[in-house]
Amino acid sequence: MKLPVSWQIKRLEKLVQFSSGGTPSKAKPEYWQGDIPWISAATMHQQEIVTSELHISEDGLKAGSKLAKENDLLLLVRGSMLWKKVPICICKRDVAFNQDVKALSINGKITPTYLLYWFLAHQRFLLNKVVGTGIGAGKFDLDELKALDIPLPPLPEQKAIADLLSTWDEAIEKTERLIQAKEKGFKRLLNDLIHQGRSNHTWKGYNLSDLCSLVSRKNGENNTNVLTSSAQNGLVSQLEYYNKSVSAENVTGYYLLNKGEFAYNRSSAKGYPYGATKRLDRYEKGVLSTLYLCFALKPNAPCESDFLLHLFESGAANRELRAVCQEGARSHGLLNITKSDFFGIKLFLPAQDQQKKIQSALNTAQEEIDLLKQLANKYKTQKRGLMQKMLTGEWRVKPEIVNQYMEA
Repeated sequence: MKLPVSWQIKRLEKLVQFSSGGTPSKAKPEYWQGDIPWISAATMHQQEIVTSELHISEDGLKAGSKLAKENDLLLLVRGSMLWKKVPICICKRDVAFNQDVKALSINGKITPTYLLYWFLAHQRFLLNKVVGTGIGAGKFDLDELKALDIPLPPLPEQKAIADLLSTWDEAIEKTERLIQAKEKGFKRLLNDLIHQGRSNHTWKGYNLSDLCSLVSRKNGENNTNVLTSSAQNGLVSQLEYYNKSVSAENVTGYYLLNKGEFAYNRSSAKGYPYGATKRLDRYEKGVLSTLYLCFALKPNAPCESDFLLHLFESGAANRELRAVCQEGARSHGLLNITKSDFFGIKLFLPAQDQQKKIQSALNTAQEEIDLLKQLANKYKTQKRGLMQKMLTGEWRVKPEIVNQYMEA
């Protein structure tokens, strides 16, 4: 695409200076007792870096790390995260960083925020440049990074573009903070309605086998919608979640699940120490590895489907699950729980009319969160579209607005 006349193309190495970080010895506690935030891939989940869970001292900095200055960019250049996204952040204060990260110190021809947005807008392009390290992680070739061509408008227009895009970031951040607050409120509601409700001793105990039947139908129709269990998204297509299928090529031996049926993942995960139970809601059908235990409510069972889903999500079954499962010594979180043990766990339920009231309250709260998530996703989509247009010069900021960024 032809750039506007006033724009130029510059190689990245002409706009920034790269520097490498490091890790002070972990054997010297005094290196890790300072007030300098130390940044690794684990910290690079936000666009702005302000602090870190780990801090080092001045001696630690001198003994093996490196300082990035305020307004420098930090780019992850090695790590497993690079297979999924390219973390890049702007430093809002001086920080230290490790050897998997490069600091990009800008010169006067580009603003850090404009360059940050350029990297964010070209995630897919950059992901195609990630190569393997031989030990499972991904990495960038530094020479390839230096050779990246950056379309460059004049500085006032860079600032105007960055400011415009930052308004979408503010809307996204505000919505995500609201989602977090609503999710905390939802957890409180789960606790009040399920954990506290059960404590009045009027709820009746049932074995899971009294309520549900095992689903073991095989994928004879060769359905290729392979599912994975996500804490945030429930049962979701691998293609949707990973952007690729990570299953075996032949999935006819997998379980075929219908909409409304449940699957228990026999693996511990964050927030689910004894495995997660999710329901298939997004698709009419999907297939799952036989490592899952799949089940469906029995006809006329004294249990509402939504209530059962909320009950598992609340962790109310954890005490029963903990009693029957043990983590495999060599299985990386896989839980040793048999079908009979799982279907033998006891669940406590109120009368069905009360279940309906509880699930209605929880569904309303969940729907509010889902709507906010849809809004946040809409903002993100708008921002991506805007970045593609603004950072290529296809759409321009009005001259009268750009003029406001001219230095006197």
